[in-house]
Amino acid sequence: MGFNISGLAINKNYENDFEQLQKELGWNLQKDSDIDFQTASENWTEEDTCLVYFSENGTLLFLNMEMCSEPYKIKDAKTLTFAVSETVMAFNLNYCENGIAKRSIMEVDGERLEDEGEKLSVEDKSADTSEIIWNQLEIILGKSFWAIQAEEKASRYIFIKDSANTEAITEAMMKDSVEIETAKTTELSTKAEVSNSRSWWEFWK
Repeated sequence: MGFNISGLAINKNYENDFEQLQKELGWNLQKDSDIDFQTASENWTEEDTCLVYFSENGTLLFLNMEMCSEPYKIKDAKTLTFAVSETVMAFNLNYCENGIAKRSIMEVDGERLEDEGEKLSVEDKSADTSEIIWNQLEIILGKSFWAIQAEEKASRYIFIKDSANTEAITEAMMKDSVEIETAKTTELSTKAEVSNSRSWWEFWK
């Protein structure tokens, strides 16, 4: 079946300041339940759901694929937005520092469809794009993803939808959305022969 996850990692533990993080991202979340890390990381996250894990020095948010198409820029923080799909061998990462986009990679079946910005230090010791993601994730969290125990605590949150919050989420997710969507749809249509009627992230499913 393959390993399929997507999310956002931040190099700061927001466990005691989670409301501030929501303000930074333009989100409105309501806690649903406590879960373990294995449950949080086992596969694609459902729509309107945010699964949260706190490391000692970082925050990891598992999100629906459609929310991981573009970088999340947070002032005074390093962020890694990522998607890993072993099912279709597709990998995507967007890395930012202090609200500035630094690196962007999208790879499908061994072909780089996007490769922008300065190389990350981990790229020199990473065999492929998936390894770049795992190694950079370790830097952000201060802990290897694979060292996190299955039974460690995580939490399930649900996005609360209202007109104001919907606008905030949309703005945070897709700045200059028309230009971005058009550019990415065109690029994938050309390089991966994807129909123009299809949202570009659907290629990953």
